[in-house]
This record gives sequence, C-alpha cells and structure tokens, in this order.
Amino acid sequence: MTIELTISGMSCGGCAASLQKALLAQSAVSQAQVDFASSKAIIESELSRAELIALIEAKGFSAK
Repeated sequence: MTIELTISGMSCGGCAASLQKALLAQSAVSQAQVDFASSKAIIESELSRAELIALIEAKGFSAK
C-alpha cells in the first residue's frame, strides 16, 4: 500500500536522502521517496502507517 507522511526534523537534502536510504533498507519497503522541500515521504510498503512512523522516529525524525 502507498502511504504519504509529513516529515519534520529534516534540516537539509542530506537528511532526506539518509531517511530515504534507511526506508529502502527495510525488506517490507518496496519504494520510498523523501522530499526535503515539501517535507513529504511517499512510501510503498507492507508495513502499517504506525510501523513506518516508528521506523522514521527511530531515525531521529518526526512523522504524521
């Protein structure tokens, strides 16, 4: 399923790239696009919204 989240705590494009890489490292995530300018992440995953938020928060960012 495709889930769109608003990400806060990113200070640069490098943060977005780092988060995107971390998401793509998860076997249950088939696609992830994190955009610093819009503070959005669009994720194609078998994980639930709550599981994705927990994963993002574990990387030091906030998501809703």
